[in-house]
Amino acid sequence: MAEKEETYKLEQVFTPSKPADITFVERNEINKRIDRAIRTSGKQIIIYGFSGVGKTSLLSKKLKEFGINYIKTSFITGMTIQDIVTDAFNQLDIYYPIQKEDVETNTVGGNLEASFWILKASLKAETKGDTKYSHKRAVELPITPQTLAKFIGSANLVWVIEDFHKIEESHKKQMAQIMKVFMDSSTEFPNLKIIALGAVNSAREVVQYDSEMRSRISELEVPLMSHDNLRRIIETGERLLNVKFSENVTNRIVTYSSGLPAVTHQLCLLLCELNNIFKTQKKTSRIQFDKFNDAMEEYVEENSDSFKAIFEQATKVVYSRKNENPLDLLGYIITLGKDNFSIPELKESIQKGNVNYKGTNLKKYIDEFTEPSRSEILRFNENHNTYYFSNPFIKAYVQCSLKIDTQKAQKFKQDFKNVLKEELLLAQKVFQEDFGDFDFGDFDDL
Repeated sequence: MAEKEETYKLEQVFTPSKPADITFVERNEINKRIDRAIRTSGKQIIIYGFSGVGKTSLLSKKLKEFGINYIKTSFITGMTIQDIVTDAFNQLDIYYPIQKEDVETNTVGGNLEASFWILKASLKAETKGDTKYSHKRAVELPITPQTLAKFIGSANLVWVIEDFHKIEESHKKQMAQIMKVFMDSSTEFPNLKIIALGAVNSAREVVQYDSEMRSRISELEVPLMSHDNLRRIIETGERLLNVKFSENVTNRIVTYSSGLPAVTHQLCLLLCELNNIFKTQKKTSRIQFDKFNDAMEEYVEENSDSFKAIFEQATKVVYSRKNENPLDLLGYIITLGKDNFSIPELKESIQKGNVNYKGTNLKKYIDEFTEPSRSEILRFNENHNTYYFSNPFIKAYVQCSLKIDTQKAQKFKQDFKNVLKEELLLAQKVFQEDFGDFDFGDFDDL
């Protein structure tokens, strides 16, 4: 008797807003390093990379692979170190005895620990002998990193901290000290560690505040995903849903994803929805190009608020600077009319309009655009020492925001789509130069 094929829901296969599971793609370039770091006792781990590059998916897969249980704290702007320590402690559900009363002998539960603090897992309703114990949650007491390390270690857990880069400057020294506490506690609890997900330089900042951590932190970069790996996401999805994307649709998805698997997942999800595919098909369904522009339209509409938020964060003025305010710099970059630019090229362009411009801090300010504080709007190519926009959607939004009054919503929306067509065609051209001449279709309906 033939084995029944498993049926998957669309939202199980393409997951733009949560870690990939069944469509997870292994990346050999980082697998060995993260495996080694997890196995090394006392090694604290910081995983960094661009937003949407797959850091959370990679970590989730590895923790599952190693059979590691964990508690997770998501760092939110404005949180203090004490806030995240309290959050972790609260998740452990730890109690302590506050009183005991004389009662008749009547054992209700068993194995009640008489220690000062005990995990909820060890707590059972019990009266024993002539004494009844009452307990209260320990989260209400002062909590130290040493205590937190002890109980996370005792529970055989690791502590995962998301958005590690959002730690304020004034708290970074404390975070370095907490990591050192966990490192020292690994003598008693070999599996104890902190695994932090953050942005570039996260680990270097920890080392900056505590040099002893230099050899005890594993700084692991999750790079932009290669075209081949992005294709593997699509191919896995095709197999699980029994669908087939046409070659030009696949090429476009890969090109416009700009190395971000989250974008690949979202475009595939939208295309399947537009083709009324919501679960594994009994017969192979083919997804042709005629729905691609509709998917792009939906993607732009769905992310318009995100594009706006990214632009506003990228151009926020903290301290006013002549010729070097964020909005000014983005204007100069767009005026260059190049896909990639170097600092000398940008400096020369600015000096054409201001011969007295020195550009002493220009690199520092451009580097800010590659950081989460300015929405990672640019990326830096170390091989060529040049910068470029993180994806064509953001570049198009910046161009339109610099050109027109953003209050004119309808005009802005149409201009954005017009500029986006040009940027997507440029991205397509680069793809064709690298991988051959494919038929991508056109953008008439976008």
